[in-house]
Amino acid sequence: MKKITISVCAGVLFVLASSQVVGARQFGDIYSECGLGAMLFPKNSTIAIITNVTWDSGTTAISSDISSPDSCHGGQGRVASLINKAYEFLEADLASGNGKHLDTLAALAVRNSRAQQQFKDALRKDFTKVVAAPGYTSKTRFEKEEILYNLVYKNS
Repeated sequence: MKKITISVCAGVLFVLASSQVVGARQFGDIYSECGLGAMLFPKNSTIAIITNVTWDSGTTAISSDISSPDSCHGGQGRVASLINKAYEFLEADLASGNGKHLDTLAALAVRNSRAQQQFKDALRKDFTKVVAAPGYTSKTRFEKEEILYNLVYKNS
């Protein structure tokens, strides 16, 4: 048990040292914008930090910052989950221009509440083009979800 603890501590120190060399993000930002905490609480950095520290001493936050820094914005996992679980509702909301699922998607993808309407308008415009394109109806649900996910991050 003691060897495992020492190994884990050494690994954490190595990851910390590596992240300081990269220097792309401040240490506090890593704990609030990356890892499990950021996925679960993208709008509450304090709870995100507490979750990361409590869950695994922040190792997933640090490793996600190193391995995929572009995913460290707090909401990508939740955005993907929402798209997967509520695709048909999102499709309907995008067609009408409003709805609770579209509002939730905007809140997850865009932190600035003032920019959320612009995001929804741009996403709706792009999504309308995609849906109107030949072959869209023959795509699998997964392919449609992937298209929407990519449009979300193009517009956020």
